[in-house]
Amino acid sequence: MASSEPSSHANPPAVRNVKHVVLGDLLFQTWYQSIYPEDLVSKDTDRLYVCRWCFRYSCDADAYTKHTRLCLHRTAPPGTKVYDHGGYAVWELDGEDHKLYAQNLSLFAKLFLDHKSVFFDVASFLYYLLTFTDPTDPDNYYILGFFSKEKLSWDANNLACILVFPPYQHKQLGKLLMGVSYKLSSWEKDGGLIGGPEKPLSEMGRKSYTRFWKERIARISEWRRGC
Repeated sequence: MASSEPSSHANPPAVRNVKHVVLGDLLFQTWYQSIYPEDLVSKDTDRLYVCRWCFRYSCDADAYTKHTRLCLHRTAPPGTKVYDHGGYAVWELDGEDHKLYAQNLSLFAKLFLDHKSVFFDVASFLYYLLTFTDPTDPDNYYILGFFSKEKLSWDANNLACILVFPPYQHKQLGKLLMGVSYKLSSWEKDGGLIGGPEKPLSEMGRKSYTRFWKERIARISEWRRGC
């Protein structure tokens, strides 16, 4: 699943305190300023090492390598599997039950989401991790992206933020996550009003949702013409 495909954010801002991240065996450029604690990540970090299973981070390559050998989530992410098809799976984890994991995931996501604002107060959110497992290597999985949502949303939002990690973009994975978010909402609402993503949407988010609903509308129209 590793990909060297360029990210969709071709011109990252000049001022970024973390320039690149190493995620597993992938090295890629960040997009935005990070808010990692300055006592752990300096203001001018060229390369930050991030565990691809739990998102713990270090500026020290040796410490990172040592951690990855012992990571508790090497064989499966935390939480409960809520979707499984064709090697792709979505895992639901509660920010209250897996606080450190959710915080580290949120800090990593901030490198690629300009408007993300929740990093440490994660107890009121659910997180949905998208993973891929190659059938020929069932003990090895990759986390490709995620979306989060509030446990209690007064606006009935079914999604707070969504991110497919840059090396895995342009593979229709955002559409998969959006579809899962609406499916989960339909189960919860049991025929009631189903909400949408939290607003305002980023430019990338707006484009993604526009494509998502255009495809859905086209599919329904085609089905009706065939009736």
